[in-house]
Amino acid sequence: MTTLPFLRPTLLGALLGLQIAAQAAPAAPAEVRFDTTPRAGMHQRQTMDMKSTMSMRVEAGPDATEEQRAKIAQKAGQMADASNIKMTMRLQHTTQVGQPDVDGWLPLTFTSGNRSVSMEVGGKAIPVPNAGNADMRMTARFDPRSFDIEVQTAEGGPPGFGALMTAQGKSMLNDAFKLQKALAQRSLKVGDSVDVPLSMNLPVPLPGAAGGLQGQVHYTLVKVTGGVAYFDLNLTMDIQMNTPLPTPPVAAASDAASGASAPASAAEATPARMLRMVMKGSGKGTSTLRLADQLPLSTQLAMNMQMTVDGPDNSRMLMDMVMDTTSKGENLAKKPAAAPKKKN
Repeated sequence: MTTLPFLRPTLLGALLGLQIAAQAAPAAPAEVRFDTTPRAGMHQRQTMDMKSTMSMRVEAGPDATEEQRAKIAQKAGQMADASNIKMTMRLQHTTQVGQPDVDGWLPLTFTSGNRSVSMEVGGKAIPVPNAGNADMRMTARFDPRSFDIEVQTAEGGPPGFGALMTAQGKSMLNDAFKLQKALAQRSLKVGDSVDVPLSMNLPVPLPGAAGGLQGQVHYTLVKVTGGVAYFDLNLTMDIQMNTPLPTPPVAAASDAASGASAPASAAEATPARMLRMVMKGSGKGTSTLRLADQLPLSTQLAMNMQMTVDGPDNSRMLMDMVMDTTSKGENLAKKPAAAPKKKN
């Protein structure tokens, strides 16, 4: 899957080279559908380029004590030179669909990986940790009638990816395919629009953590020409995530010593240290769809996002981010062999 699952609906598909033929372009149909449902024999690779610029600052939260405010002010001063971050990333995502099994389900194979990553902090290039992780590979089976999906295997990628996707992948993929289903079932004429809600549980690789995305994608069919449908799109999203943090070693040792002398009740136990994140964003872009085989040709999306992270020390990190994403791809499916010429 893609590294950013909540953007997947705007980045699905691949770029197919238009065949040059000595014939007129097909007439524009009266209605079209933004249908990218997996089909038997589909094999496509998509390349995504992402550029982002972030600025961040740290301040004391409303409940911070005077001691905490002093420490947070010191931390803010230390971060001043590293408050501006630039990142570029190229990702490749491949989807391959086999032939239906006896029950009508389609076997799917997803492969995703970074092809290049660069980062600047305070104007200085820095190495990116784990930039060389092996490609993530996942196999699943998909029911094109109900749009249900079952994850079978997950491997590669960062540590813990396989276990995470095995546990939470089904929910995440089902959420993503809900958008595809909604779009596939809606016919549009030029000038028509459709609003598709986004609702997705985000996988978080920590016990007790939870994350979710809510939003909406607004598609408008602008024109149909040369067998290609052109769409304008608008996106809004709201992400919230709560993550329990490990107990610091000093606190853990203190709790253990206290527990050895007298058992602590649940009320007396040290409360969990939580990290809370809220991100809101909006974006505008375009997408094109080749109608002959219902494959997206390209997508462009410009987004503005604001993020707030509240730490367990009553600190608050505020981040503004501008991100530009473009995608294009290629069809990797083998063309059927040409029929042998008849002998005279």
